[in-house]
Amino acid sequence: MPLRFAVALLAVALLLPAAATAGQPPPTADLDAPAFVALLDRLAGQVRAADSAAAAAALADDLPQAWTVRAGEERLTVPAAPIVDALTAASTPESSWPEIRDAAVARIDALREEAAPLARLGAARPHLRGALADVLAAPEFRGRQRYAGLLAFVDRVKRWLRGWLPDVRPGTAVVAPYLRYATWVIGAAAFVLLAWLTWRVLRGASRDTAARPRSVRGAEPVDARTWAARARAAAAAGDAREAVRCAYHAVLHRLDEDGAWTIAEARTPREYMRLLPAADRRQPAVSFVARLFEGTWYGGAEPAITDAQTAVCHLRDLGCDAQADPAI
Repeated sequence: MPLRFAVALLAVALLLPAAATAGQPPPTADLDAPAFVALLDRLAGQVRAADSAAAAAALADDLPQAWTVRAGEERLTVPAAPIVDALTAASTPESSWPEIRDAAVARIDALREEAAPLARLGAARPHLRGALADVLAAPEFRGRQRYAGLLAFVDRVKRWLRGWLPDVRPGTAVVAPYLRYATWVIGAAAFVLLAWLTWRVLRGASRDTAARPRSVRGAEPVDARTWAARARAAAAAGDAREAVRCAYHAVLHRLDEDGAWTIAEARTPREYMRLLPAADRRQPAVSFVARLFEGTWYGGAEPAITDAQTAVCHLRDLGCDAQADPAI
């Protein structure tokens, strides 16, 4: 007897929770957007067909606490409480069923109007996605992947900053000031780094320029006699190229001393030749030395030692070994 009584108590304990939850609606119902719209249409028809407040309350008992509506890739939670409140409002003594029924139907119809665009969006999304893919495949959108990657990087940086900031959760009002402050700090650091790199580059360029040897006019001979002596020494040593160079500069300085022209670093041998009149008796000797120098130093020719010796002989004819006697 005690054993049977214990078994009966255990059975009652197991069946009571099931009985308590058997009449309760599920907390949520998962539907896609078209099915949700169809459910609202069916519910509105049932409410219109109900002839009493008790029938409306029975419809409210079968509704879940909320619907999870799928529209494409989005999931929306729609609470059922407004409809349940409208269906159970007839329980108050002063309410009349026809007015409550019309109000409940109006509320269901309003919710259906809000849900109808979701059903159309869910149906049209694959077509729109294909059309968007065709547009983005055009040549003018070839760089979209790099832009999308940049946006993803910025989003990761924002998430990192949010996780680094103390006691800050996404969506709180304190996030924006922190992010703005961090953005200014990062921007200032980038500006300082850019200025430092620019200074290093300019400083290195100035060092290179200062270290590069420059031709100083004072380091070379300034009179025709010194150039002529160098030309004779180079010819005697067999260095035809250096002998030609020195002979040319001896000619330039001799005619500069005589007032035929003024030496200019940017002037070429041909330009010097045009400054000397064709009837000048020095024209043949100057022309030989100038053309020999031009072919050697601009044309890349290798002068013969005999040509260098001839140029040195012309220096004597031009008076490069004599004391300067500038024209007055």
